[in-house]
Amino acid sequence: MKSQIFTYAIILILAGSSGLTAKQNYYESVKENKYVQSCEEVLIDTISSRYFPLAVGNVYKYHYASSGGVNYDYKVRIMRDTVINSKRYFVTNGYFPAINQNMIRYDSITGNIYGRVSSGYCSYSPLEELIDSLRSKKGDTALVCNAFLRHHCTDTSYATLFGNQIKAKGFTRFGSDFNIGVGYGFDFGIISVSYHEFWGIASERLTGCYINGVLYGDTTLTVILNSEIEVPGSHVLFQNYPNPFNPSTTINYRLKNASHVSIRVYDPLGKVVATLVNEKRNAGLHKTEFKASELPSGIYFCMMNVDGIIAGVRRMAMVK
Repeated sequence: MKSQIFTYAIILILAGSSGLTAKQNYYESVKENKYVQSCEEVLIDTISSRYFPLAVGNVYKYHYASSGGVNYDYKVRIMRDTVINSKRYFVTNGYFPAINQNMIRYDSITGNIYGRVSSGYCSYSPLEELIDSLRSKKGDTALVCNAFLRHHCTDTSYATLFGNQIKAKGFTRFGSDFNIGVGYGFDFGIISVSYHEFWGIASERLTGCYINGVLYGDTTLTVILNSEIEVPGSHVLFQNYPNPFNPSTTINYRLKNASHVSIRVYDPLGKVVATLVNEKRNAGLHKTEFKASELPSGIYFCMMNVDGIIAGVRRMAMVK
């Protein structure tokens, strides 16, 4: 530490009045995953953030599959950013795999990814929930106090994505009766997620994306989730509101003609936890309510079938 402070002081002396440039040069000389805080100068970690590049306009396409037979594609788009209490959040139109919030930010000092919440947060981070710590090295563990989950960094090697080898970090979140594995790819973000519980398994993987103006992989969606474009005269399953919710939420849907409609809610492993509608309905706008007071917090999927064909899937988050 003393040598680092001394080096920084020498650079400032040589730079004269150009203190900002000297600081930037010093920061560039510091190796990955290290930071210095002295004399009110704080190193900004620009390496760890590349494991989850957050920028307005980025679009991600994922494929979800479970041992229960549920398979579909969906996309997540970063719509805008907003500043709350001097913290910059990125707002998405849906939810990234294994993330229960649609307002997320990267903390350049700690290397942590946080999600904005209204309740159930930890005292060390008001109105935020720790998602993962991208600065973690293999073997590091973080405890998320509000969910009593241990996030363990299990891998810091490489992964194959779109035919190329990329740097990657893997995390496992341990709960009382389940674990979730999350993989981050350098310059890509979340590239894979696996869910393991006593009744089965499920997975989500990145199949295409548009990041910082560059297109990767397959971006054609077979089932549009969270789309901002509605086809006139089509069946539409709208996003539930509120979302996240506790303990109930309203789901609106529209039918272009009289049809048999079924709306079911699935857990991440494809198990049906609720059947909300299963009958013939007239054309027009309808709504139903999902009551989840007996279910645990987490991500759930609402799927609407019209005359036996999938017409929409929505990702919902319940936070108790």
